[in-house]
Amino acid sequence: MTRGFLAVFFPLLLLAASGCGPRYGDGQELERQGRLLQAAEKYSAFALKNPAAPEAPKALAAAAELYSVKLGLCGRSQPLLERLAREYPAYKMPEDLFRRIFVCPDYFPAGPGLKWKYGDSQTLGKNATQTVEVADHTSRGAVLKSAFYAGDQLVSSQKKVYRFAGMNFVENQERKDTVVLAYPLTQGKTWTARGPEGRLEFRVERAGLKIKVGAGEFADCVKVRRRAAGMPSWIYEYYAPWTGKVLTSIGGPGYENRVTELLSYEEKK
Repeated sequence: MTRGFLAVFFPLLLLAASGCGPRYGDGQELERQGRLLQAAEKYSAFALKNPAAPEAPKALAAAAELYSVKLGLCGRSQPLLERLAREYPAYKMPEDLFRRIFVCPDYFPAGPGLKWKYGDSQTLGKNATQTVEVADHTSRGAVLKSAFYAGDQLVSSQKKVYRFAGMNFVENQERKDTVVLAYPLTQGKTWTARGPEGRLEFRVERAGLKIKVGAGEFADCVKVRRRAAGMPSWIYEYYAPWTGKVLTSIGGPGYENRVTELLSYEEKK
């Protein structure tokens, strides 16, 4: 056996041979080895079997974070967060960490190095394109820079700042804060906000949609209606988990027309 193999195998052998139930340290060891799914399962099992242990709330939080942030298994993280809040009210999780776990899936990632390219739906970008990239992170939030092209010619550019305020994802443009996504994004949810157009009404029209665009097919999308108060038409924006906006259309009574859609998406390491 090689030394590297023994370094991984021997700690697990000790855990198996001990005959004990799940321990908090078991999850830590598995997490150090990069075995994140097994670590999350071990943390969860420990907390459920030892609810009175001092490490139980930490184990629930660790399992929820691994499931949500590292593995994208949102359905497994939510019950753990609910149990943590219900049974350990004195346990205080930092707000930013709670939000990262709770906002799962993330329908508008705004991390460093992300870049999107959109095109008009009629010609898939031959007539018009838009590039969007995360240009900077400041104390105010993530700065996204957009450039609009007609063919190869640059027409205009703009910057917007995005940040979380509680569980709301906020867009700042022209010195106005607009809540563009209010988590959790459940079907039928509504909220109002202010934007450059005035008073806006939002509604999650559908959830769990499968959407096909130039960049491919995306599952579990949400469809959000954005309507300026009193206007006869509105905008539909479709968001895919961990990717962001994938399709924009214009709608009204009895109709919906696709306008722009995602052509490519980059995550720079």
